[in-house]
Amino acid sequence: MSGEWFVVASCLIGLAAAAAPQDAAPPKAADKPLDENFVLAAVNSEVVTHRDVLVQWRLDGRREANPARPLVPNVIDLKETAKSIVIDRLWIAHAKLHPMYAEVVTQREIDDESKSTSLFGALFEDPSVSDDERQCMRRAGEARIALSIALSNDPQFQRCSKPRPADIRKFYDAYPERRRIPTSAQLGRVLLSRESSKDLFGEEADTLVQKLRQRAIELGSLDEASKALAPGSYQPMRIDDVDHETSLRDDVLEFAKTAQPGELSTPIVGTSSVMLYTLLVRTDGREVSFEEAAPQIERQIRDFRQKVRLEQYFIDRILPEAYFKPDDLFDDEISRFYPGYKRARERAQAAAGAGVGGK
Repeated sequence: MSGEWFVVASCLIGLAAAAAPQDAAPPKAADKPLDENFVLAAVNSEVVTHRDVLVQWRLDGRREANPARPLVPNVIDLKETAKSIVIDRLWIAHAKLHPMYAEVVTQREIDDESKSTSLFGALFEDPSVSDDERQCMRRAGEARIALSIALSNDPQFQRCSKPRPADIRKFYDAYPERRRIPTSAQLGRVLLSRESSKDLFGEEADTLVQKLRQRAIELGSLDEASKALAPGSYQPMRIDDVDHETSLRDDVLEFAKTAQPGELSTPIVGTSSVMLYTLLVRTDGREVSFEEAAPQIERQIRDFRQKVRLEQYFIDRILPEAYFKPDDLFDDEISRFYPGYKRARERAQAAAGAGVGGK
């Protein structure tokens, strides 16, 4: 599967604003323990409970480059994570309407997709991962396959995939900052979860990361050191624009900007995890001609148009054929393409309520 499918799918999930159920609100984590059976959302014949969200949250925490990430999500994160689960299930349900789906999409293909480097990589076979978390990985892999099946058969999505030369030239002339290839970096990262490191390694993650760093210095490779002391914890990662990256911590970006190839970072310690980085290679940015910039600009235009079409496809093709709760779960997404939708629905609800009250 192409990584482009994952890019546009991630954009949709990232734009999905959390919509609160109107009939009940989940308790705050600080007030009392979460009721694992509390239903946050429903999709078709399935429900999404606190337990589903906590499993997904724990899995996402293994991949996120943020050691300060809390072990328990807050109310907003609960809703956002529940919504992302609903989105995955909707894509899968939609793709299963294809008559050949069961024959084309096998369990092996789903596992292979889940293990791809652009999704979960070696984490899929990490012995510290629970069966529930691995099932979440499989759902993500199947959702990505489902998305690619749906959009590969969509003529409008295909038209988005090849920008015209005139569009590329116009973009180049309009945005001078795009006439430069940004500084990029490739890093290697080891992430040790404090939640599981004791059970897996028999010692604290903070102690293990120091041993890893020393072994990496001796072997000249963080990857080789992780194979010996923490199998499955090493993952390669790429930063496409070091100067404008916003999803990583400042100390990680500073390391990417200033370190020399082969250099190791100091341990980056947080509440739920501890990480160690090595710089594999850094490519400095430079000014480029139109001919050099054109392929990157073409990708940017294509990715943006595909993202918009993906969102539109989800609204126009998937939501009408599905059942989901709460009713306002996707109001923000629908309103992006149909302005006034939220207000019209609120008026309809108010009118319905007034009618009931008048009886």
